[in-house]
Amino acid sequence: MSNNTQASGIQVIEVRVRNFRSLKQVDVKLDQLTVLIGENNSGKTSFLEAISTAIGSGRRAISLEDVYLAPSEKKVPKERIVTIDILIKPVDNQGQITEKFPEFWLGLWGTGISQDDQDNDFVGLRTQMKSDATRGEYVTERKFLTNWQPDPNTWDQSDEKEDVYLKDIEPLSLYLMDAKRDIEDEMYNRNSSWHKLVFDPGIKDDKIEILEDKLAELNDNITESSEVFKHIEQSLSKLHQTVASDQGSISLTPIARNLRNLSKGIDVNFATKDAQSFPLNRHGMGTRSLAALLTFHAYTTWRQRNAEAGTIHPMLALEEPEAHLHPQAQRSIFKQIEDITGQRIVSTHSPYIASQANISSFRHFRKNGADTVVTQLDTTSLTEEDIRKIDRMVMNTRGDILYSRAVVLFEGDTEEQALPFFAEQYWERHINSLGISFISVDGAGNYLPFLRLVSSFHIPWYIFSDAETEALEAVKSALNNIAIEDYIHHNNIVFLPENLNFESYLVDEQYEDAISAMLNSYHENDNYLDNDFIPRMHGQKAKKGIIRDYQSEGGKKRALIDVLTGGKTQYGLPLAKSITSLEDDERRFPKKIRQLFEKISDDLGLPKR
Repeated sequence: MSNNTQASGIQVIEVRVRNFRSLKQVDVKLDQLTVLIGENNSGKTSFLEAISTAIGSGRRAISLEDVYLAPSEKKVPKERIVTIDILIKPVDNQGQITEKFPEFWLGLWGTGISQDDQDNDFVGLRTQMKSDATRGEYVTERKFLTNWQPDPNTWDQSDEKEDVYLKDIEPLSLYLMDAKRDIEDEMYNRNSSWHKLVFDPGIKDDKIEILEDKLAELNDNITESSEVFKHIEQSLSKLHQTVASDQGSISLTPIARNLRNLSKGIDVNFATKDAQSFPLNRHGMGTRSLAALLTFHAYTTWRQRNAEAGTIHPMLALEEPEAHLHPQAQRSIFKQIEDITGQRIVSTHSPYIASQANISSFRHFRKNGADTVVTQLDTTSLTEEDIRKIDRMVMNTRGDILYSRAVVLFEGDTEEQALPFFAEQYWERHINSLGISFISVDGAGNYLPFLRLVSSFHIPWYIFSDAETEALEAVKSALNNIAIEDYIHHNNIVFLPENLNFESYLVDEQYEDAISAMLNSYHENDNYLDNDFIPRMHGQKAKKGIIRDYQSEGGKKRALIDVLTGGKTQYGLPLAKSITSLEDDERRFPKKIRQLFEKISDDLGLPKR
């Protein structure tokens, strides 16, 4: 079933959260499908739970642990208030904002509806949790807002008006499915979508009477056929000796006698091809997690089918849909998320899922000290080709860039193998544990799509670039496109010395000993350069028809550069190992690489060496 995304005629446009956990001041604009990305512990789950606290199904009270606490504070000030403001506007079937709310919402919210400066309708809902000294707990208050401040920094200047009651938010109650979702838990949770869906099976009264008579007969037959059940009944019949009741009033009901109780014993069986069928609670967590999501889909579509058109606005907050699923299943599940009716907010750590989404739907969460910061990519100035390049060159192959603590960009094959190993030796930790991504853009002309993403999401980024004329100009052009013209003053951009690429730089820095040792070991030859490469390649044509000359002055250096350049894909890692194993610690990290790592250390608080 396709997603009728605008059936309700409304959309939650923006959510502002103040003082909820790490969300001291967070402002997030929402689409019909919004994808939350970023590192672990960056605030994505807190944001989902903040919305759920405000308008969620089964809303809960907050505790002291939910209130923002600054690093310098020992305890939460009693006067600190948690505030969650939600902006709702009317939209048409294409998701475009319109002037007036549809009739149902006008009747529901009445004078709670306000008008902006252009006389267009909107609803501002403010949920606040305040400490109540007399009750020793936090109490929740909900108010409509008279105005919505365009500047988030003046949010507290929005005036409040009448109270918001549960009936006002029930038609848009958000359902939160966390990463621990399990269809087995859903079946026994009275607040779950499963329970709400099956509690009333919708069978007509005359049919219920017939079916319940058959259930009673079936129960009697089971009990009469079982010596164990009869023995239990005989023992329990002695209850009348203590409890006032007629003897013989005890009976077992192996199967529910009333249809309203059948939901408590429903099993869902599932079998893969040519395999035995088992209840879902005996399948793996991936299947059970997916079943919980599909049950919610069934609930929302059934709810809409049986409600008057435009009278509910289903909302799903979904945490880590990839949980327990293999990569191919992660790719395919996004289509099922798209098909779910209503407005969806999805947090994910999966590059496979993120690669399926529209990049304009991303909201990037990151920590700045103890606080969460949320950013998004402004696509208004990008062409379709710009967006296509980001999707093809970044998201389809390097979606993990979105979850990095920092990103190092470069253009060469040798760097792709060498730099990560240099980094591991420098910080004495694997780069994955550091959260740093080392990414080859596959050519100096391909920096821009990567830079647009990392700069928009404020992910710390670094460039380690060749200084050959063509490469230098390409990097400058990419930087200009993200409004960096004075790149010389940006020490996160490291260029090699003039006209040098990575291979020629290492030779120029006098690493001939380490390079020769690597070549000799790699080719199992005591003097590979002099005994093999130079005799074999001297006088041969190189690129652009240039004849190789390894006999005249500087010939050995030229041979070293050529052998490294010709073996980019094979020599990078062994070359880094050879250099980092040198006895002189100062020489284990070439100067430009050390310069790069020292800058990263300063920015990320990592140790230097």
